[in-house]
Amino acid sequence: MKPPRLWTSWTSLFEEEGADEPRFDPIHLAGVFVACQAAVGVLFWLLWTAAVYEGGFGTGEGRAANIAALLSLAVLVEALRRADRRHARAKK
Repeated sequence: MKPPRLWTSWTSLFEEEGADEPRFDPIHLAGVFVACQAAVGVLFWLLWTAAVYEGGFGTGEGRAANIAALLSLAVLVEALRRADRRHARAKK
C-alpha cells in the first residue's frame, strides 16, 4: 500500500459518519483512560515514596525522597482545594 493511500485509510477511521453514531469519540475516551492511569500512577508513586521508601516519613537513607514526596503531596492537595473553592464560588 502506498503512503498516501495508507494515510487516507488511516484518517478515514476518524471521520464523522452520521447521527446514529455514538456521541462520544473513542479517541477522547482512550485519552481519558490513559490520563486516569497516569494520575493513579503518580499518586501511587507519591504515596509509596512518602510512606514506604527507605523507611518512609523522613526517616532512614531516603529522607530527601520522602520529604520531596510529602511536599509534592502537600502542593497537590492545596491545588485541588483551591480548585474546589474556585468552582464552589463560581456556582453561586
